[in-house]
Amino acid sequence: MQENTIASSHLGISDKSTHAAPSALNMANLVVLHWAIYWVMNGLDKFLNRTDISLFTWFGKDRTEQFSGYLERTDISISLLEPILYVTGVLELLVALPLLMVLTAACNQRPISRRLFEHSFFWGTLIFTGFSFFDVIFGDRAELWEHGTFFIGLLLSYKLAKEAYTENGQFE
Repeated sequence: MQENTIASSHLGISDKSTHAAPSALNMANLVVLHWAIYWVMNGLDKFLNRTDISLFTWFGKDRTEQFSGYLERTDISISLLEPILYVTGVLELLVALPLLMVLTAACNQRPISRRLFEHSFFWGTLIFTGFSFFDVIFGDRAELWEHGTFFIGLLLSYKLAKEAYTENGQFE
């Protein structure tokens, strides 16, 4: 019985017999934290790539070189490169924002907006779907595999966190 209680608390599911609130450090919150960090860092990478930010040089992935190749192969104007990267970066940062709001509410034992939670995961899956679409057009099977894997991970993360937050009555 003790092992089940410990496992449940780390998954973010409270024991109904004690009505204990879930710990801030639980699997549901870690899942949301992971994706919030993912979207923030991936979004910032579009703007800070190869930039000295005093403490270190943000190395990241050189999407400029990668996307230049894509655009050249498909006869799309190279002048669209920066706007494409910046719009993508902004969209990724916008996906992170509601996740950070969900995490803040969860960690502060406040009701979580189901709408924010679901919209952030919806937009995340939509972005990965778009990335996959363009991976096929640009012929980049490695990126397609990567984005497909992230898509599946995002769906599994959504299911785990949603079940935990629902079980705990944390949604408003």
